[in-house]
Amino acid sequence: MSNRPPAFRPLHHRIEEGVLVAIVALLLLLSFSQILLRNIFGVTLLWADAAVKHIVLWASFIGALIATRTGRHIRIDALLRFLPPSVRASVERLSDLIASLVCALLAWHGTRFVLDERSMDLGDAFLGLPRWIAQLIFPAVFGAMALRFLWRSAGGVPPDTDRA
Repeated sequence: MSNRPPAFRPLHHRIEEGVLVAIVALLLLLSFSQILLRNIFGVTLLWADAAVKHIVLWASFIGALIATRTGRHIRIDALLRFLPPSVRASVERLSDLIASLVCALLAWHGTRFVLDERSMDLGDAFLGLPRWIAQLIFPAVFGAMALRFLWRSAGGVPPDTDRA
């Protein structure tokens, strides 16, 4: 997250962070409710466990999207530390281009997966929500990450470095 005041952070950054906060709040509320209902009243919401699994998936993927924006994603950069700054910048751009291609490939296959799930109609994820809608997070986030890495590889904005 950035140290910049909220008014000066781009809208899409605030949306990403707001959606993540809302999803985690929903996850905590649903999990806490399940614990209380089971332990105090001896009842459970049949759909809640499936919902929690999908909510965790969404929180993880949106967190990964934010991590790529802030440069906190997993990187193999042990050798970068030994390179001169001019060479390091070129290697980082190449690395971002490769990451973009990998994410684009994952977005493509994620889209195929979602379309297959939609055509098979294997049932609902929870509360009547079709599985394919709950799985839209795969192509959406991998596509956004591909664009983010591509932009960075082309000399676009570097990751947020003014971390909180």
